[in-house]
Parts: sequence; structure tokens; C-alpha cells
Amino acid sequence: MINITDKTKCCGCSACFNICSKNAISMEYDSEGFLYPKVDNAKCIKCGLCLKVCPIINNKKQNKVLEVYGAKNKNTDEQLKSSSGGMFSIFANYVLENNGIVFGAAFDNNWNVVHKYIDKKEDLDYLRRSKYVQSDINRTYRQAKQFLENNRLVLFTGTPCQIAGLKRYLQKNYENLITIDFICFGVPSPKVWEKFLIENFDVRKLKSINFKCKDFAWDKFYLKIEENSSYKTFINNIKIKLVRLILKFIDNRFFVNYFFYLSFFKGFNYRLFLRPSCHICHFVGDRNSDFTIYDLWGIRELAPSLYDKKGVSGINVNSTEGLNFFLKVKNNLDYIKIDCDKIVKFNPRLLTPKGSHPNREEFFKRYHSENLNKLIPIILNEKPLIIKLFKKVIKKIVAK
Repeated sequence: MINITDKTKCCGCSACFNICSKNAISMEYDSEGFLYPKVDNAKCIKCGLCLKVCPIINNKKQNKVLEVYGAKNKNTDEQLKSSSGGMFSIFANYVLENNGIVFGAAFDNNWNVVHKYIDKKEDLDYLRRSKYVQSDINRTYRQAKQFLENNRLVLFTGTPCQIAGLKRYLQKNYENLITIDFICFGVPSPKVWEKFLIENFDVRKLKSINFKCKDFAWDKFYLKIEENSSYKTFINNIKIKLVRLILKFIDNRFFVNYFFYLSFFKGFNYRLFLRPSCHICHFVGDRNSDFTIYDLWGIRELAPSLYDKKGVSGINVNSTEGLNFFLKVKNNLDYIKIDCDKIVKFNPRLLTPKGSHPNREEFFKRYHSENLNKLIPIILNEKPLIIKLFKKVIKKIVAK
């Protein structure tokens, strides 16, 4: 049976939970707010399937990158509604138009992140845009398998470890399955996210959450959380006008961060509350997916003609099935072929994970009892904003 003694060796993919026919495995939160499998010995028949489907224990041959493209959706509305260049929408639209099913991460009624499926284009917006929280897979692997067995075309999107978990759970290849993962910085704790929302907002009145809002530009994104409050909407609009004025003179993302950088995003960017397994990720490099999509940072140098403030994606095609699928949808996007080695310079998480913040342990000792807005700057040893602002301005002046 599965027994987690080293948390760096469990990615929380839920493959073991999905495969257990006796429902002897449940996924339970630990003190850091991450899901781990727990076995009910009274129900377990010791069949060993949970060990067989674990993607870390059985991390075998993965796909090699075959082609790399910089791309953006020709439909500017879909491009703007997406976190990057709108590639997911193109792939998902094709699947839905062909009576298929699309799985991805969505917010539930309490703004927790969960995996779910859709079968109608009208519901596609639930799955669009990045969610910087580990999603709960729940029983979606089982659901995907049932659709595959019924010969429905299935698109399954998720983190690299979630796609690896799906592939191990299925235990065979399906011609009607397309998988997409993305460059993953690491998954933050769902319970830290939940605490952040409760401390800062009336969750019942939240209207929308966008981790990569493009009010200023795709490469100057910020975490935008909207409430059904006319006063807060008014204040936010004032901030937007002020930042736009500043950006006319100094084109620097720091000023976006200065006005909109919320504590959760700070902690995420400094790897303060990511899952332990993320810091030694077992799934970087060669992938289990057909496609890897991501923000194509470095586009101004790699392919300046393709740069677009509305967003540009990188697409790694990792399989022959992926190549065949790409041919079916390519007319819906503007794209250019790019050398993969050059992309890594600007997108290093393609090949290497990042270690944890040195104060990670201290954060998790204190986060239950302290306010995150106060705790995170202390843990990060953050300098006063006025000093950071002054240094940025001086650096900009000297550069000129």
C-alpha cells in the first residue's frame, strides 16, 4: 500500500486515490495545507495498484520535445481572456466542436481550485486562465477514463505531475486523448490561498479572480480580485489610471507590482509556500504530455515580430500525436518556429526546478496564527516600498 514518509516524493496527483476500487484511500490535508493520500487499513486489500500508478515511483520514459513554436490566438477576444497567447482556447474549441470533453482547473463556489470537465463552449471560460494554486483532481481521472472508453475525444490539462498521474492511472495509451501541461513554477498551498482570501475579502461577495490580469499588458500582469463593491471598484479604477500614467514615462513592471502586488503573490514568487515535491520536481525536462504551453518570455529577443501586449505563448510539441493535432488547429493561430535551446534562457523552469525559500519552514510554523499580510513581508525580510521604489528609479536613470 502507499505510505508517504518523505513528502518530497508525493506530488498530490491523486492517481492512487482514483485507482483504488475499494475506496480505501482518501486525500487529506496536512498541516501545510497540501493533500496527501491516507490508507484505511480496514478496507485495503493490499492489491498494490496504488504503488503501480504512482508517477514518482514509476517515473519512466517520457516524451522528447519534437517542435517548438511561439504563437498567439488569431481571435483577439480569446487571447485577451487567456493568461498567455490563448492556445488552450484553440485546442479546447476543436475538441468541443468534435463532441469532445475538456478537463482543466476551475474555481468552485468558494474560490478553491478544483479539476472539472466541460462539454460545451459556453463553459470554456471556467477553465481559462492560470490558477496559481494546486487543484484538487478528485475523481476526474476516473471520469476521463470513462469518456475515453466511450470513444469521446478528451483533452486533459494540468500540471506536469497531474498529467503523469493520469497517464499512470490509465495504464495504456488512448488515441482519443490529448494532454497539455505547462511550465510549472510550483503549486502553492490551497489552505494558504484560502486563508489569504478570508483575511482580505468577503468571499461571498467575490465577483472574479484573475491571477494574470492584462489591464496594462500581458508582460505587466498582476493578481486582480474583484468584489461586488462599487467603492472598491472605484479605488481600483483610480489605481489603474495612475499606473497607466506612470507607465507612459517609465515602462517598468515594478510600478504595476507596487500598486497591486498582494501578499499571496509575493509569497508565491519567492517560493515561500510551494509543495515540498515542487522544489525537486520529478517531471521537468522531458514531458508525459502531448503539448507544453507557457508564457513565451524573451519574445522580444527570440521573435520580435510576434510580440503582442495581449499575450504570446510558447508551445512545445512533445509527441507525434501532438504534431498531428497541431496540424488540425494551426490555421487558428499566428506562429513561428523557435529553437528550444534559446527559449530555455528565458524560461529556465522548462528544465530545472527551483529550491525552496530559506524561511519556508518558519513561515509554516507561524501562518496558522498570524495575518498573512503582515507575516509574509517579515518572513521575506522585505525592505520598505519607498526604498525599493527609489532604487528602481535610480537604476532606470543610470541605465539611460
